[in-house]
Amino acid sequence: MSTATGLAADAPTLLDRLESGRDALTARETEIARYVIAHYPESCLDSASAMARATGVSAATVVRLFAKLGYASFQEVQQEVRREVSRKLHSPAERVRLPEDGVSQGEITARTLETEIDNIRATFAAVSDREIEAIVARLCAGRGRIYVIGEKNSFPIAYYIQTHLNLCLPDVTLLETGEARIADRLLWLNADDLLIAISIRRYSPNTTRAAASLRELGGDVIALTDSPLSPLCPHATHRLLIETRSQSVFDSFTAAMSLSGLIVGAVARRRREAMLEILRRGERLYQTFGTFLG
Repeated sequence: MSTATGLAADAPTLLDRLESGRDALTARETEIARYVIAHYPESCLDSASAMARATGVSAATVVRLFAKLGYASFQEVQQEVRREVSRKLHSPAERVRLPEDGVSQGEITARTLETEIDNIRATFAAVSDREIEAIVARLCAGRGRIYVIGEKNSFPIAYYIQTHLNLCLPDVTLLETGEARIADRLLWLNADDLLIAISIRRYSPNTTRAAASLRELGGDVIALTDSPLSPLCPHATHRLLIETRSQSVFDSFTAAMSLSGLIVGAVARRRREAMLEILRRGERLYQTFGTFLG
């Protein structure tokens, strides 16, 4: 599995350290880690005593956990998290309150271009060719049905993936949003099925539930998400981590779309011969239904 987060040159973040060190945590330290992840970044912006009260442990246990993770003090943790908050605030509502810095539109355009290029580079650097080959092989295995799910801002990525895989493979279904509809569509899941799940912070509970449901049956899950501590990751057979930094109040999905394009393009190349008749059939259907203007 791919495990990198953020830019390759960056030092390990708190979330990186929690993931890599989780096997060495005691039961109480694990409870603190779960609290930190579930309430990140707010969980780290109060005192160690407040975190201890919230998790039912002692303040000393909180301090020991972060020392075990390599921090000199809890204050060092807070400084790191504050830097992260200033770089990537939790929601658009929080980001929009940032004061204008007086830069020109030209400067903003240049910064945006640089950020998007960095996002793509970091995302692709974190993905191995072996992982992509394994994902493509599973998609083309001809075993079971393929489902794709992404809610809210992740929906366009899910729609893109399903639309293009549908030209390459049979039985590719975009799961409808809304808890009741998702539950109905998952009634006939079995261990041969595959789910492609897309979700970034703030994570979709329905997407996570769908992934968990299929994994419980023994099926495979491909997760596209933004952190190794995403709630999707424990349910993933394969995970692809995407960088979503942005110069605006909204997360960037440029790298997610590029990575999705890489995957569906690889499937199309592998399925080239089998796709010819489907593409011809598609053209006839497009003409019948007037799908395009020309």
